[in-house]
Amino acid sequence: RVTKEVDSTSKEAKSFLKQQEKQQSVAPAAFPTVSGVKRPSGMSSLLGKIGSKKQKMSTLEKSKLDWENFKEEEGIVEELAIHNRGKDG
Repeated sequence: RVTKEVDSTSKEAKSFLKQQEKQQSVAPAAFPTVSGVKRPSGMSSLLGKIGSKKQKMSTLEKSKLDWENFKEEEGIVEELAIHNRGKDG
C-alpha cells in the first residue's frame, strides 16, 4: 500500500482536489489529514470499487431513458416541444 501526503496548499493537492470534484460520482472524495491530503490507493480502494453494488434501474427510469433516446434518434425533440406549447399539447 502506497500513501502520499502533501501540503493542502501545494499545487499537486489543488490539482488532485480539482480532479476529485470532476469524478465525484465515480470516485470517493479525498480524505483530509492533519498535514494535507491523503489519496485512497491500493487494494482497499480497488476492493471498494469492485464490492460496491450497482443500483438497479427501475422500470420507470428505463422507460424514460428509452423515450429520451428514441426522441433523439428520430429527431423529434423540437417538434414535440412545439406541439406541447400549442393548444392541443
